[in-house]
Amino acid sequence: MYPVLRLVMRLLAHIFLFRSVHVEGLENLPRRGPVLVLGNHIATVDPPLTGALIRRLDVYYMAKSESFTPRVAWLFRAYHAFPVVRHSPDRTALKHALRLLATGHVLLVYPEGSRSPDARLRRAYAGAGFIARHSRAPLVPVAIWGSEKVLPKGARWPHHAEVHIRYGPPFELPERNPDGTLMSHQQTADHMMGRVAAMLPEPYRGIYGPGGELDPARVSAA
Repeated sequence: MYPVLRLVMRLLAHIFLFRSVHVEGLENLPRRGPVLVLGNHIATVDPPLTGALIRRLDVYYMAKSESFTPRVAWLFRAYHAFPVVRHSPDRTALKHALRLLATGHVLLVYPEGSRSPDARLRRAYAGAGFIARHSRAPLVPVAIWGSEKVLPKGARWPHHAEVHIRYGPPFELPERNPDGTLMSHQQTADHMMGRVAAMLPEPYRGIYGPGGELDPARVSAA
């Protein structure tokens, strides 16, 4: 059902956000082979819209286990989503993520673990770093902003808003920190989110922005 649901998502975006979705960098997504796509998460619409724009049908999503209620679990699974238990080392989800990448698929993850309440970046979880290190898959950052205005809290219907989605060029992880020590999974996750932050307007960068605790420039200087 994924091709059909993906088409439905694109049609809904066209209807409610006609000519207001500004997309850059889709050419940065490899057309075949494993890809780990990392993004910021500020609205419910982010995962299905960001994934539906990718020109491949083998896109899979990590989603919080709380979303897989009896009423809608089938829909999440039909959209290639699988559950992950947040705030825990969910070995089942991690193994499934690595298996998907090992067999050449696209995996879309949101290292913050859930939507940001104020649209600003929060600290990434180490699990994303674990997946990146162990899969060795190409990494593609994606930044989205404006989507938090589409379905604001309390809204029953989507609002018209200018939504920007920017897919960055693939990048490789450094093996070591600037001081020469090996990168931990948490440091790896922070490095990846720094790449996402660099593509966002400054007000969205949060903890990874200028002056923030994990501002890449500040961390490198330290």
